[in-house]
Amino acid sequence: MIISSYARSWILLAPLVPSIMITIFVLYHLLKNRVLRSALNNHVIIVLLFVVLVEELTGTVWNIYFFRNNISPLLTSTFCYAWVYLDTVATVSIYILITWAAIERHILIFHSNMLMTRKKRLIFHYLPIVACILYPMTFYFVLFFLVPCNLPLSYTLRQCGRYSCIISSPNIGFVGLFLRVLHQKYQVHRRFIWRNYRKMVWQLFPIALLYMLLQLPPMLLYAAYSAGLSRTVGADFFSNSLFFSFYIVLLTPFACAASLPGLRTKCRDALLFWRRGHTIGPVQVVAATPANVQRANGNATTPV
Repeated sequence: MIISSYARSWILLAPLVPSIMITIFVLYHLLKNRVLRSALNNHVIIVLLFVVLVEELTGTVWNIYFFRNNISPLLTSTFCYAWVYLDTVATVSIYILITWAAIERHILIFHSNMLMTRKKRLIFHYLPIVACILYPMTFYFVLFFLVPCNLPLSYTLRQCGRYSCIISSPNIGFVGLFLRVLHQKYQVHRRFIWRNYRKMVWQLFPIALLYMLLQLPPMLLYAAYSAGLSRTVGADFFSNSLFFSFYIVLLTPFACAASLPGLRTKCRDALLFWRRGHTIGPVQVVAATPANVQRANGNATTPV
């Protein structure tokens, strides 16, 4: 059974506010701490969270409105193009950033000499991150604003019927990274290598797992359709699984928080801030002891 549009709006709305809070909190934690801010492996995560925040405040909010009312938030062509452009660019940028995060960890772990100098860091670290944002921005700008399209706008369709989707998976890079780390660990028998880079690999694991769980089922079914499977097979499941891919954006901040040391407790306290003021701790009763007041002549004392 396909989930109704009205139910979809509530399913997206429920985790939106906590997700925005965690996104801002994790960004603040990463940017405030100089050590975390300077770590090369955290840079792609910081950019990823900024893109997630933009998508949550724009595309996700607009999609919630559409699912609730079955009409575009604004009935203008300018808004329709802005909606499809921002939503698509943000989504594809997130996929590319996760893919690059997996590739970059290969470089940081097995080819760290490629990042030893400032010039090498510019070429192999900073420029790829910038390209992960500029490439989809440029590609979809040409696609939506320069390439002519004769399809009419329909305000009763999501993104006014201008929706474009690219299915990509960042998980192959992570699986390759994980297998190579294990191979290096057991072949060379140098356990300290695993201890040094375990946190770096683990930082990407919750994010990659999230993408595999939510993106892999519709990808496999779409591949089966492309291979000749009838579109009527699993049609409802395919529609629902595509919808739940929205949760990739909403749950990415939680996955980032779970992978950072010491941040899980802080995020939990931030979400449950209203409970701290109502916590009643044990009351300690201090017994008063009589003080002895000595008279001036020093012969007697009086308890008070």
